[in-house]
Amino acid sequence: MKKFILLTIACLAGITTFSQSLMHAVGLSTYIDHTSGLGSIVSVAFTYSPRFNLMETPKMSVSVGIPLSVGGSGGGGGSSSEGYYIGDDYYYYDGDDYTGPETKGRWMVDIPVIINLNYGGLSSRINQNKFGFFVGGGFGYHYGPVNLKRIDGNGNHYTDSTSQSSYGPTGNVGLRIKLSKRTHEGIDIKLSYMKSVSKKQPDIYGLTVMYAF
Repeated sequence: MKKFILLTIACLAGITTFSQSLMHAVGLSTYIDHTSGLGSIVSVAFTYSPRFNLMETPKMSVSVGIPLSVGGSGGGGGSSSEGYYIGDDYYYYDGDDYTGPETKGRWMVDIPVIINLNYGGLSSRINQNKFGFFVGGGFGYHYGPVNLKRIDGNGNHYTDSTSQSSYGPTGNVGLRIKLSKRTHEGIDIKLSYMKSVSKKQPDIYGLTVMYAF
């Protein structure tokens, strides 16, 4: 994964040298880390999304982008009477009175590399349409919150509030709304999904709303 992150940084540095075809968007994202049998955890993140148009026509473009999201998941919930401390970490038992782990705040980072087909508004700086859409796919890396069920040396079951990385193929689809025909600024709304290829790691669902410029 270190090689993937370094490659991502190199790609991001490379596309910034082509500023005449580079477009940007910033906004907020909500991610759901879903692990089978362990439920879902919601995170909120700040997203910066640069994309470089590899090909442009008056109606559409093909772009490569690296939408980088950084955020986290807050703590709370659970029943403090069902767990114990190991160092600074608190572990909660599963049991008849179990109401879910009281989790600590955890960081989240999402770094996909996406190739998109963009059509209509905001597909490029020269397109004059008010509305546009995009669809595409690529490969993503995600470091986010998980709750792991473990067994201690005495055979007791507990839930570990921690963070883990996952990676796999990813796809997105979205809508763009241009604010004015005389500018290339607008609103970008995106749904995304990453299927983890790591065993027992979470699949990632995302909703992002951004200001494109």
